[in-house]
Amino acid sequence: MFFLIFSLVSIVSCDDGDIIVTSFEFDDVALQVCSGAEENEFVFFKINPTNNEAISFNFIGPYQENVVSEMPINIDLATGESNGLIYRKFNVTVTSDYYCANIPSSSIRVTDELIATSGNAAITTEIVAEDDQDGVDPIEESGGIDPTADIDDDGIPNYQDSTANGSGTTPECPDVNGDGICDTLEKIFDADGDGLPNFKDQDDDNDNVLTSAELGNLTANNNVFQDTDGDMIPDYLDDDDDGDMIPTINEDLTVNADGSIGNNNPRDDDSDEDGIDNYLDADSTERNDTATPSLANSTVRTTFRTIIRITNMMFDGNEQNFENDIFGTRDVEVTRNLLE
Repeated sequence: MFFLIFSLVSIVSCDDGDIIVTSFEFDDVALQVCSGAEENEFVFFKINPTNNEAISFNFIGPYQENVVSEMPINIDLATGESNGLIYRKFNVTVTSDYYCANIPSSSIRVTDELIATSGNAAITTEIVAEDDQDGVDPIEESGGIDPTADIDDDGIPNYQDSTANGSGTTPECPDVNGDGICDTLEKIFDADGDGLPNFKDQDDDNDNVLTSAELGNLTANNNVFQDTDGDMIPDYLDDDDDGDMIPTINEDLTVNADGSIGNNNPRDDDSDEDGIDNYLDADSTERNDTATPSLANSTVRTTFRTIIRITNMMFDGNEQNFENDIFGTRDVEVTRNLLE
């Protein structure tokens, strides 16, 4: 814990020679970030307003908060001002403006400072959560298997694993290069075969009717998914919801201004005006064979986590070498389309 490190490190001398030990509890302080003046320059910092103190880590590197890093960005803390870690104590409470504004307030004065003279920092960014927010639990829409778990601890999540996926049986998916990752996902994880696992797919059956619109009237006392044709396949996984042998996607008959047919929405077509949309009406026989799946139905909510690890750090005027630890983590949530 960085609390333990800096309760030891934050030792500063007063003018009268006394030693003051400050205890900066980093685990309880949010990690913030600002862009620096230089290209690809960033400063991560934590501020403790109670003691008018802060810790900052400044570096130049190819960091992106919403892109998974293939390799850590490694920074040598001894390479100067552009890459450094500094602890500071102030005469007043500071805010993020101290690090983010071009010119800090003239009323702020640094009363004590410790600068890391050696050590290494490693910055990584990973995805810690991703969901299509379609109203179906990821395990539920993966045949009762946790798709993101790793049953055999080989570093490959169940939904991609070609050797063990949590089902208790050998996965049936191709793995031509033998890297342990399915070349195409099993149907239990990807019902429509579009390459997106169900838990990341807003339209699990690729019929242009969102999964969230095909669940039925779910309540605390009724958790049975809608199955219009009674074929034991819930509508959200059934590409022919009414069982009329016409795929739901092909029952989109809207005529557009340019004369083309289909608006990627089968839910607004009721040819016989009986109050039942064609895709749920087994009596409807009209079809549109030009319909294609909409890419707009591939949006997920992704949480990216940046992790900064510090190793072998030493401060000026301190002979002790401090062990490895996490400087901090920072989560960013973004909405993105996985197929665009």
